[in-house]
Amino acid sequence: MYEWLVSLTVLLVTILVIRWFWSLRSLPPGPFPWPIVGNIRMFKKDPRGYRMFAALADKYGPVYRLYCGSQLIVMLNGYDAIHEAFTRQAEVFTDRPQLFAPLIGVTKGTGITYNSGDAWKALRRFTLQALRDFGVGKLTLEARIGEEITVLASILKDANGRPVRLKPVFLSAAANIICSIMFGARFEYCDTRFIELTEVLDGIFKLNAPFAKENFFPFTRTWKSGRELIRKRTAAIERVKSYLSETIEDHKATFDSTNIRDFIDLYLKAAQEDTDSALFTEANVYKIIVDLFLAGGETTGTSLDWAILYMVTHPDVQKKCFQEITEVVGSHRPVVISDRPQLTYIQATLLEVLRISNTLAFSLPHMARRGTILNGYSIPEGTIVIANLFTAHMDPKYWAEPSNFDPSRFISANGEVIRKELTVPFGVGPRLCIGEPLARMELFLIFANLIQKFRFEPVEGGRYCLDGVQALTLTAQPYDVIATSR
Repeated sequence: MYEWLVSLTVLLVTILVIRWFWSLRSLPPGPFPWPIVGNIRMFKKDPRGYRMFAALADKYGPVYRLYCGSQLIVMLNGYDAIHEAFTRQAEVFTDRPQLFAPLIGVTKGTGITYNSGDAWKALRRFTLQALRDFGVGKLTLEARIGEEITVLASILKDANGRPVRLKPVFLSAAANIICSIMFGARFEYCDTRFIELTEVLDGIFKLNAPFAKENFFPFTRTWKSGRELIRKRTAAIERVKSYLSETIEDHKATFDSTNIRDFIDLYLKAAQEDTDSALFTEANVYKIIVDLFLAGGETTGTSLDWAILYMVTHPDVQKKCFQEITEVVGSHRPVVISDRPQLTYIQATLLEVLRISNTLAFSLPHMARRGTILNGYSIPEGTIVIANLFTAHMDPKYWAEPSNFDPSRFISANGEVIRKELTVPFGVGPRLCIGEPLARMELFLIFANLIQKFRFEPVEGGRYCLDGVQALTLTAQPYDVIATSR
C-alpha cells in the first residue's frame, strides 16, 4: 500500500512538472525556472541589477521571461519591444498588478500610480487638469520654482568655496515645489515638519523596490526580515498619513470655493460637486499626494544631481552651456521659461542627461489585461510586464556610442533641438509619468540658473563615478563639488 502511494505521488509530480515545462514552450525564452521558487535568486537586491537584467536580453532577446515563485514576469528590453507593448498594445498592458499594494501600505485601488480601470482614468484626468492649473494660487509655477532657485543659490554662496553635497538640497527643492502646489505653502529647509515629511517619503520610496521577494512570496512577510520591512513601511506611512490628515482638516476648516488655494482645495471642491463619493475620498487625495511627491520629488532631485555630476566630469559641456546662457540671456536677469527655445544647447544637454543617467531604469510594473502575442510569444493574462528603460537608452541600434555623454546627438545639422521619441525617461504610453511637464520645467529652470550663477568643479582627490546605484531609481554615487560664483 505504501509503495503504491509513493508511486502515485511520483507519477503526479512528474505529470505536473511535465505540464509546467510544456507550458513554457509558447512563452518568451528565459533562464531555467525552478519549481515553486522560479528565478528568485535573480531578484535579490543588487546596486547593479539594471545591468544584470540588460545582460539577460543579450542572451535571450528583447522579450524574455522570469518567474518569481509562480508569478510570470516578462521583461521588455530596447525601444522597439517597449513601444510595441506600451504604445501599440496599450489597451492590453495599461493595468497595474495589485499584489504590490500591501507592501506600499495603502488601500488597493487608490491614487494613480497603482490604480487601474475607470477610477485610474478619472483620477489621472483630474490630477492632470489640476497640474495644468498651476496658477490657482497667488504664485505661478515659475515663480514657485524661482523661490527654490534663490534658496539653492544662497546655500551655494554660503558654502563659500567649501565642498558641498547637492543631492539633499535638490531633493528638498523639488519636494518644496510640490508642497507649494499641494498645500499652498513652501517650507524652510530646516523646518522640522518639512524634514520629517521629506525623510519619510524618501524612506517609503527606497522601501518600495519592484523586485522585493515579499511582493511575490506572502509567507516571507512572516520572516524576521519581512516583518521588519512591513514595520518600517507601516510606521513611515502612518507618519505621512497623520501629517496629511491634519493638513486636510485645516483646509476643510478654512475652505472657500471661491478662493481655491492649492491642490487640496481643488480636491475638496471636486468632492463637493461630484456625485461619485467613492472617487473623491481622503484615501485618494492622500495617495495622489504621495504619488506626486515620489514621482516629482525624488526623480527630479536625482536627475539634477546627475546633471551637475556630468558638468563636473565634462567641463567642456559646462563651458558651452554657460556660454550659450551668456549669449542669449546675459547675467543681468535670471533664465526664464520663455528663454528655453533659444537655449538649444541647454535643452540638448538635459536631454542627454536624462538619456544616459537613466534615473528611472525600470518602468513600474504593468499587467496584461488579457492574453496576447508580443514579438511572436504568448503573453498570458495576468502576466506582470516590466520595461528595462536603461536598454532603450543604451541601444546601439539607435544611439551611436551610447555610453558616451554627447549632447550634440540632440542637435540637428541646422542647429535645432531633436526631440527623439526614442528617449523614454518618463516612460511611454498611457502610463507616461503624470509629472513629466513639471519635471522638465524644474530641470530646465534650476539647471540653467545654477550654471548661469556658478561654476561647478571637482573636489581635489574626489571620486566621481558615473555608474549608478539601483534602487527604485538609479542614483549617482554620493559626491561633493566646489561651487564658485561667476
